[in-house]
Amino acid sequence: MGITVVMLFLLVAMGSSLRSRGDAEAALSREQTQAVKGAFVVTVFFSHFCSYVSFVQWFDKPLPAYCTWLGQLMVVPFLFYSGYGVFESAKKKGAAYVKSFPRKRILKTLLHFDMAVLLFLAFDAFFAPGRLSLPVVLRSLVAWDSLGNSEWFVFAILCAYLFCWTGLAVFRSDRFRALLAVTALCVLYIAFVSRFKEHWWWDTILAFPLGCAVSLWKSSLSLLEKPLAWGTCCVLACVALVSVKRGWIPDAHGQSALVALLALIVFLSMRFALKGKILSWFGEQVFGIYILQRLPMEFGKFFHWNESHFFLYFLFCLASTLLLAAAFGKATRFVDSRLFES
Repeated sequence: MGITVVMLFLLVAMGSSLRSRGDAEAALSREQTQAVKGAFVVTVFFSHFCSYVSFVQWFDKPLPAYCTWLGQLMVVPFLFYSGYGVFESAKKKGAAYVKSFPRKRILKTLLHFDMAVLLFLAFDAFFAPGRLSLPVVLRSLVAWDSLGNSEWFVFAILCAYLFCWTGLAVFRSDRFRALLAVTALCVLYIAFVSRFKEHWWWDTILAFPLGCAVSLWKSSLSLLEKPLAWGTCCVLACVALVSVKRGWIPDAHGQSALVALLALIVFLSMRFALKGKILSWFGEQVFGIYILQRLPMEFGKFFHWNESHFFLYFLFCLASTLLLAAAFGKATRFVDSRLFES
């Protein structure tokens, strides 16, 4: 059985139901967004796994081909839903939420990441002693360098949070101006970071202000609930995504594809409800799965399991990642209860 079939089987098994509906509000509900994030974090896991193994059989090759085709787009739902969630929380909770944002969102996220960094540091100290220098470790604690984890994503989300807090704090109840500020700061982020880092550090960050924008104009989505309007928009988004990926439409550093994919996800979510307790659990554990999955992969690689025991290596990586993510989630919740709950 090929690894492509395994991924499809897992996604189908985790999604217990996919039912039709026509509700714009429910498309962005927590239940729906968690399920979508769960599906994409599974894709991220398989994408990283593909970089550790060699595919020989023809039935194995569709998965790495798909992951390559999707590329950085597989992380844009995380940024998009984060932007949407922050603006929704600010709308409902007001000034108190904005005031607590630096401590309860920015500092908390950095602390969670640093807890993961310590795990990677322990791994390197045991399996590759002397490989890391002190400057690299210090830069890793602020996500500007890497010990093997996905530091670029954490750096981007931390900056996006900082930009969002700045916009909301300066313009307070004027969320339109706050959105303009967040967007402008994200553009400046792209201009600055692109001078020092590779493209994946900055080419997905605009998904964050897009999520903020959807929160701001969410009521307008109700205009697309009628079947004809919905179907037309869905087809146009799908055609645009394929056209960009095929090179038929110019793609400014992945931004056209980013918009097309997010539009397609929102439109499909308006018509179809993706549900499943397991899939939702994956969505809740996105941070732990995303940040820690390379630890089991590197561990198995150290013993060359990726070369000699393909499926045993896969099962080890999957089971270990889920156990690590669950334990990490409990650890972060314990720390949060001591430091951030008031």
